Amino acid sequence: MVEFLGCHVLVSYAQRVRSWVRKCRAGAPLGLSVCLGAMGASGCATNGVVVDQSAWVILNEQALRPGVVWDGSESSLKVHPACSTDEPSFEEPRSVLRFVLSAAPTRAVVYPTERYYYYKFMLGPRVVSGNIRFADVEDGALSVGYFDAYSQRDMRVGHFKDGEDGVSMHYNAEAGEVLLQVDGLSRVFVLDRSALSPPGFDLLPGEQHVSGVRDESGYSLQLLYYKPARAFYYVLDERKPRPEPWVRGQSQMVEAWFGERSRFCFVKHPGTGRLILVGVSRREITQNTWYDGPFDQVPPRLPLRAMLEEAYPYVEDAGGLDEHGNFLEMEGQRVAISPYRVYESGAELEKDLEGMILDAADPTAWTTATYEYKRDWRAPKDYALAGVHVRELSLGWPANHWGSSSRGWDKGHAVDLSRTWPVNHDAQDSHLADRSEQ
Repeated sequence: MVEFLGCHVLVSYAQRVRSWVRKCRAGAPLGLSVCLGAMGASGCATNGVVVDQSAWVILNEQALRPGVVWDGSESSLKVHPACSTDEPSFEEPRSVLRFVLSAAPTRAVVYPTERYYYYKFMLGPRVVSGNIRFADVEDGALSVGYFDAYSQRDMRVGHFKDGEDGVSMHYNAEAGEVLLQVDGLSRVFVLDRSALSPPGFDLLPGEQHVSGVRDESGYSLQLLYYKPARAFYYVLDERKPRPEPWVRGQSQMVEAWFGERSRFCFVKHPGTGRLILVGVSRREITQNTWYDGPFDQVPPRLPLRAMLEEAYPYVEDAGGLDEHGNFLEMEGQRVAISPYRVYESGAELEKDLEGMILDAADPTAWTTATYEYKRDWRAPKDYALAGVHVRELSLGWPANHWGSSSRGWDKGHAVDLSRTWPVNHDAQDSHLADRSEQ
């Protein structure tokens, strides 16, 4: 998994799961034009030009506001920019940032707990999907990252610092607010903290509370760690409203519930009454929707290193972590906490769960269902640094594995070609590159 400004990408997690991207979205046709409008919610200067109403930006914030029951239709999330000095250019992150700011309310709210403000819009033939990343505002920095949803390899990133190149940002830690000013546009972004409260249930022996988590799907969860099994898992925070209707599964042995739109699967543990997240749809992961799981919404400033090193020993092979779970030798990458099953068929998932959910009073009742195989994976000690990419091995590599351990080479491989392969490429592309370029 590579963390790309709020887009988590699994580099070699499975051959067909090409990108576990941190929720950058696809959209519907839109024609954009220069739209310079009167002073209004955007706070833009008046110049008398009428806004082109075909221009819009879809904002994830619109779906997560309190009291909103989102029906899954993106048309209800469209916001017309009140002004923009220029049509955004895909090649210029600053222009994309300006365009999104022109659509955002003067007081916007960043609901997801890893501080990503998600958006998407059409730009000619592209669907631009991305986010503004506020994870580093304590350091006076933010980033904007996006890609073409129809060509996910086509990514762009822009980094901005307070006081540089006409950008100003002020972080009020007490209020949890960021005042951002770019090219005359001014917005306040409120970093929502409502999901960070302690759980409303008692912890079981051996459990530790890690954090509350607000996913961009709208779900509020509690991330817990069970030390005896070195196991993380997410529990639904039932004090918060569910963002969608649920459908009961058909199993008579386990009480499984599926989100009507998200397809998140929760199992109710009869002894504690907890609803444990046990499944996320592979389709949602592959298509990088808002429903690809909460692995990427763990708050960015938590003291996680000791816990992560215990749960995932392989991180030592990758050069270690900083205090917050970021890899020291892989810039921009953070450990993904993803203790749930990636499934294709709900019926098959239920069948698997029938043999995994145990009649126990402690977390071992569900830790088989939430098992992450990367917990027990270590980098091979005898891997070679040259050879042919062994496609079959990729099925056994976890997220965040060390790059050099991804390959079981033989002497026919041109090592320098590896650097030219895009992230999340189909393994077959690797073979084609080897054969055609040598």
